[in-house]
Amino acid sequence: MNLVTGLGLYGSIFLLPLFLAQIQGYSAMRIGETIMWSGIPQLFIIPFLPKLVQRFDLRLLIAIGLSLFGVSCFMNSTMSYQTGVEQLMWSQIVRACGQPFVMIPLSTVATAGIEPKQVGSASSLFNMGRNLGGSIGIAILGTLLSMREKFHSNRLGESISLANPLTRDRLDHLTQSFLTQSGDPIAAQNQAMAVLDRLVRREANVMAYNDCFFVTTQVEQEGE
Repeated sequence: MNLVTGLGLYGSIFLLPLFLAQIQGYSAMRIGETIMWSGIPQLFIIPFLPKLVQRFDLRLLIAIGLSLFGVSCFMNSTMSYQTGVEQLMWSQIVRACGQPFVMIPLSTVATAGIEPKQVGSASSLFNMGRNLGGSIGIAILGTLLSMREKFHSNRLGESISLANPLTRDRLDHLTQSFLTQSGDPIAAQNQAMAVLDRLVRREANVMAYNDCFFVTTQVEQEGE
């Protein structure tokens, strides 16, 4: 469970800033403004957790937390190239609501029944396990992101051909647009092809990010 939590926690932190930087071209400040929504709600939830831990079954709280975590990842699995801070804010808030219900109760369960003098060592092992899960998750998601980007690029490329009227119309429109700027037909056509290639790669990258968030959702459900 701790490994799954680390995978979901650090994996989403790895994917989302990368998406915003690569697809949206956000600055570090803008990315921080998006990610901060996963932290602010926790400031208001954590003070009430000790009472909830005493009144409810810890397994129930963990299940609720993982469910909310999975929902937030699923909300990020339908992104487009236009997805920005306004759309991502709500998924970050859902994640922020679920994260405290996982971290604190899971730590309580892991250290229950341990002698007081051994609690420090147990807590260290517990944190190491979460970090290990995060490292494994980032490695898996990074590899998956690259593989799915290549897959979607190939699939999208199969639909783009000069035999396709839609492709020809798009290229003609782009070529005419660049031709009015440069006056060179060959350069205009090359620029049009480059724009079309960037569009394919952009959409393939967005689909790859969606796939990674969907896989993270499935992992959280398995953990639950």
